[in-house]
Amino acid sequence: MRKVPFDSPYYPYEKVQTGFNTMRGTELIPKKILTYLLDLPDASGYEPPDDNRYPRCRLAKYLWYDGTNPLGNPVPTPEEKRSMLFSGDQPDLNTDEQKAAHPQGYRIYPMQYWLPSNLEANTVLKCYIGRVSPEGDFKAAIGIQFEIITNYMLESTMRTDAESRVYAIEQCIVEALNGVNIVGIGTMQYNRYAFPDAGSRPYHDDGLHVYRILTMSATWAESEQEQL
Repeated sequence: MRKVPFDSPYYPYEKVQTGFNTMRGTELIPKKILTYLLDLPDASGYEPPDDNRYPRCRLAKYLWYDGTNPLGNPVPTPEEKRSMLFSGDQPDLNTDEQKAAHPQGYRIYPMQYWLPSNLEANTVLKCYIGRVSPEGDFKAAIGIQFEIITNYMLESTMRTDAESRVYAIEQCIVEALNGVNIVGIGTMQYNRYAFPDAGSRPYHDDGLHVYRILTMSATWAESEQEQL
């Protein structure tokens, strides 16, 4: 038996198949996708447009504005967009200072479950890893779940051509992501032949919330990720 060095991550055992998939980096996918969907300015000089032809612009308005015509409002500022993204450093917004910094509370969550997100009468978007299907030793198809939730009053009082707020948000997500190659993740797909769970479905709970679960996917291969 070969001696395994102490600094090996697998000590006292030997990893004999070094090329096998470790899935390292997949834990970052939800936050990366949500950061992209927030459509923020960057160091290259990019400024997000206030133009409803752009899906991420419409998405931000549907999430920020609770009124009857969210698309008739200006796109939220970068600070307002960031304020909607859940932070584990301040999971509960209790102080006046915290509430002032997050005037709409948290509405975007890179996780499946956080109890307060289901208790307030607002609109919520969650992104998390769903079912993962290994395709041999070197690749895996990763299901990426989006959960879109709103209070039934916000769903039923939105008076625009798109009567359903939750489905309008779903459409924005598909348009913004399908076929887009996100560095560090790969190309996003909305295709049941690439991932059998792909698609969406509606739910409701006791008349309080309506929501949809959207499943997209990406194929993860670490050797390819290293080249991105």
